[in-house]
Amino acid sequence: MRSWQTVFLVLLIVVTGFLAISSGWKALYVVTYVLLAVFLLSLLWAYSSLRGLIFHRAAPFGRVQVGDIFDERLMLDNVSVFPKLWVQIVDGSTLPGHRAGYVASMGGRKRALWRARTVCRRRGRYQLGPVIASSGDPFGLFRRHRLLSPAYEILVLPRVIPLVGFAFFTGGLPGKGRSTRRALHTTTNATTIREYVSGDSLNRIHWPSTAHYNKLMVKEFDLDPAMDAWIFLDLHQPVQAGEGEESTEEYGITIAASLAVYLLRQDLSLGLIVNGERREFLALDRGERQIERVLELLAVVNSGPGPDLKEALALDALHFGRNTVAIVITPSTSRDWHEGLRHLRRRGVQLAVIGLEAASFDERPVDEDTWALLEGEGVPVLRIKRGDSLAEALERGPSVRSLQWRS
Repeated sequence: MRSWQTVFLVLLIVVTGFLAISSGWKALYVVTYVLLAVFLLSLLWAYSSLRGLIFHRAAPFGRVQVGDIFDERLMLDNVSVFPKLWVQIVDGSTLPGHRAGYVASMGGRKRALWRARTVCRRRGRYQLGPVIASSGDPFGLFRRHRLLSPAYEILVLPRVIPLVGFAFFTGGLPGKGRSTRRALHTTTNATTIREYVSGDSLNRIHWPSTAHYNKLMVKEFDLDPAMDAWIFLDLHQPVQAGEGEESTEEYGITIAASLAVYLLRQDLSLGLIVNGERREFLALDRGERQIERVLELLAVVNSGPGPDLKEALALDALHFGRNTVAIVITPSTSRDWHEGLRHLRRRGVQLAVIGLEAASFDERPVDEDTWALLEGEGVPVLRIKRGDSLAEALERGPSVRSLQWRS
């Protein structure tokens, strides 16, 4: 029921009915019957106003990327023979800027079509729907609501900048290329097949080839590349600067996503550690599936008051071995985490730092010595300022290249 209009009509029917009975005046009986008919007709109209409605939404698969246009086509069918005076479609989507609502007046067996186009500007997990239809009677006495479509999730992945190279690897990617020696154990690199011999493990059988050749065929594996890459993204909240898209947090996530995609497509094994609202850890792996994992993780991480960079490096140092490249992405101008890098270097870990210059994102004072100290110790540092072209910066590399990558 609508509030005061319906209450007023009910009271009016009661009053005119009482007066008609007490006075016996025929005109009051007519007025009472008319008002009662209006009440019942409005109730019946409102009840049937949403019957026979079918809603469809044709949207891209449940993930898009920052910068993409989310183009959704929506359709409302009235399969009933009775017209709908007005129908309001309310969409409960949380995707920023997405407006899929609609108001339609529909005849019997008619269809309404409309589109909702939204530029995705913020990464994250959002909700599409629920979609609720509202309608009522011509007199506005009753309002009815009906759920047409439940809610489902859409994931907006971070922006990925296409790179043609990464300047830290001036001598070529470390560990690039496969070994020519065959592995006696199962690795991620299945390169060829051969005929089954006694003693081969059953989990190495390649069933499509077995069916094709009509005899058992097994997979042959190469040794993994010698070098692993780790990306360490520092999202410790107190050292972040800027807001929204123009923040060290978003710059760092974009850089991490772009580097991860580039390195994984160079056939390196890559792991990811994020020091943010929660410690996020993604184990070493390679291939397209690892790209999906990295982007899904980076879509939802946020800065937080967790451990600072010094403590986080100490906690995760055990994951970095001699055959490891560690790329640290941070806006921290503190010097207390430098000792953590020195410890990793003594263990044979090859290091690189991408320094986000926080002073360019807000009004804090500039501290050049932090990066200069690292460069003086032979650690390549790539400095990124607000407004820099990330593609050019990553492909151009650091201004000081005092560290040569070991093969």
